[in-house]
Amino acid sequence: MKKLIGLSLLFVLIGTACLARNSNESDELLGKWKYQVESAPYGYEAGTLVFSASEGKLLGKVLLAENNKIDLQNVSYAEGELKFGLYVDYDYITIKAKIQGDKLEGTVNSPEGPMKITAKKIIKE
Repeated sequence: MKKLIGLSLLFVLIGTACLARNSNESDELLGKWKYQVESAPYGYEAGTLVFSASEGKLLGKVLLAENNKIDLQNVSYAEGELKFGLYVDYDYITIKAKIQGDKLEGTVNSPEGPMKITAKKIIKE
C-alpha cells in the first residue's frame, strides 16, 4: 500500500512539474506581436497577432486594418515552435514558426504557396 501511495504521489508531482513547465514556456508567446508577410494579399500583409491563455488553453487572433479581426484556430506552442491556423476568405491557412526571444520567423502555407512571416513582440502579457 505504501508503494502505491508513493507511486501515486510521484505521478502527481511529475504531472504538476510538466504543467508548470508548459505554462512558463508559453509565457514567452503571450502578448502582442507586429507581423509582416510581404507577399500576402493587400490588407493581410501586416497586422498584429495577439496570443492569450484561458483555462490552460492557448488562444489567438489577428488584428488587421480598419478593426478587422480573425480568430486563430488550433494554437499550439511547444519547445519554441508555434503552430496555428485561420480562415482567410474561406481558405484555411496554416502557420508554423519558431520563436527566439522577441522575434518570430516562419512559413505561411496558403493556396498561393508558401510565404515568409516575421514578427516582433511589442507587448508582453
